[in-house]
Amino acid sequence: MSVFIVGQSALASFLKLLMLLIAFILILAASYYVTKWYAKSGFIKKQTNNMEIIDTFSMGPNRQICIMRIGQKYIAVSVCKDQIRFLTEIPEDQLELTAQMPQVDGAPFKDVFRDMMRQQFPSGKKKEK
Repeated sequence: MSVFIVGQSALASFLKLLMLLIAFILILAASYYVTKWYAKSGFIKKQTNNMEIIDTFSMGPNRQICIMRIGQKYIAVSVCKDQIRFLTEIPEDQLELTAQMPQVDGAPFKDVFRDMMRQQFPSGKKKEK
């Protein structure tokens, strides 16, 4: 079964396809360069070593309690839809500060992923065929 477009030659159809392909490539290139510019522009807040969210606990939609480290102090804040409130300061010895993610230190992603999978599923072994 053949479908023919009435009123258009094969050359005109090919030119339309070529123009769409060029437009698609231009849009991809423009989005790549705009993303690079946006990353370098400073609109994105740079991460500092002075503040860090240690843990969060969701108490429902739009309600969380967060433990934050600011400098050398740890504080608990409540985060709601329209406001953030200071709850209390927490001594460091009352917190369990355990690392959730393994340290990467420039290791290849494959090795880090394999180590994470072994930690998550220690008894999972591949079945050989």
